[in-house]
Amino acid sequence: MGNYQSMQSTNHQSQGVNLKLLNAAIKFNSLMLGLTAGTLAAVVIYIATHMSMAKWGDASGNYLGLLAIFFPGYSVSSGGAWVGAFWAFVYFGTCSSLSYRLYGRVVGTRVADVLLSAVPTENPVLKPSVLRLHGSSLGLALGAIAALGLFCSTAWLVIRGTAAESVHAALFSNYIPGYSVSLLGGLWGAIQLFVLVFVGSVLLAAVYNKIVEMRHST
Repeated sequence: MGNYQSMQSTNHQSQGVNLKLLNAAIKFNSLMLGLTAGTLAAVVIYIATHMSMAKWGDASGNYLGLLAIFFPGYSVSSGGAWVGAFWAFVYFGTCSSLSYRLYGRVVGTRVADVLLSAVPTENPVLKPSVLRLHGSSLGLALGAIAALGLFCSTAWLVIRGTAAESVHAALFSNYIPGYSVSLLGGLWGAIQLFVLVFVGSVLLAAVYNKIVEMRHST
């Protein structure tokens, strides 16, 4: 009886350590992903701005100038390139970090169920594993981020008082039926975008997991 209780206590302690390690890993990875994605996005916007200026000259603003809708203060110029890089870092870094955190939180303690182990062991954190994707969790995370981004961007245009002038933002209605540059239209568009991203993520996870299983079984 004493040995059984001792084993239970050891298992509980091991699980607690594993959960702490898992949470720490999620926090660290979300930070690294945010910094990496934000930096890459900033570099892309900065380089793209200068390339546009070099290729199209005075007409370059007709293309990348549309980013000013979502990047306040951005313009196709040397100074505007830094402004665009800043906003790209903030947007993509924050969205990437939050999506990873949300995905990790949703999966939570089920992480052991989405790992394929080549060598059985009592410690799911330390075992060599091949990560599988949890479709619904991934869809919930990415869908929520995409929907929130669209709604907040639309709401910003409405609050700023430029909704009627945002003809380029209204072009989203070609891809999201019923969308308009208004709070109601933004909400409806966000719902549709969430569904599209969710379904796409589930399909992507299914295909990815199938490929992983096929390669893992060989």
